[in-house]
Amino acid sequence: AAASMAALGAAALGLTALDTAIGKSNHDATMEVRLVDEKVQQLKAISNLSALIGGFAMVSIVELNITPDHSQIIMFAFGTMAATVIALMMFAMVLCSLIMVYILNYRTTHHKPFDLVAWNSRCEADWRRAFSAFKSGVPCFLLDLALLAWVQFHEYQATAAAITVIACAAVFIWLWYVQQKWMER
Repeated sequence: AAASMAALGAAALGLTALDTAIGKSNHDATMEVRLVDEKVQQLKAISNLSALIGGFAMVSIVELNITPDHSQIIMFAFGTMAATVIALMMFAMVLCSLIMVYILNYRTTHHKPFDLVAWNSRCEADWRRAFSAFKSGVPCFLLDLALLAWVQFHEYQATAAAITVIACAAVFIWLWYVQQKWMER
């Protein structure tokens, strides 16, 4: 009934079936462009956040005051976790940047907007990898913060313990939230 009403309305306006199909096609193309533009904004956000978090991890290594009385085990754990954070965040940032370059290059070379078919065939898997690296890097960063507390405040164990508790609580909240909100069902 609704389809016949739409056909009557189109006929009353003097529109043919082809005109209606073209209008629908233009609407679908506009929606695809909007969806791809939304994906580009997500890529930019993840890329920027990854660079920021990776930069913080790098600064924590460079600016750290190390004395010979630090535990080798804590130092090893801190260095390994910081390197893991930097690697995950750099991976996410570079993948997002490469996807954005591909989209811009596609628009230039094909002289048409990037569409969902191109996104699904060329970018979706890399986007998922980048987002996965980012989702994994955030709790690693928080654990790195906990380890940093033991390196920086090794003489003030109550302070180091408080920072560790807060960082670990943040890790559990992050993992719970990501599991609830962003994991595929």
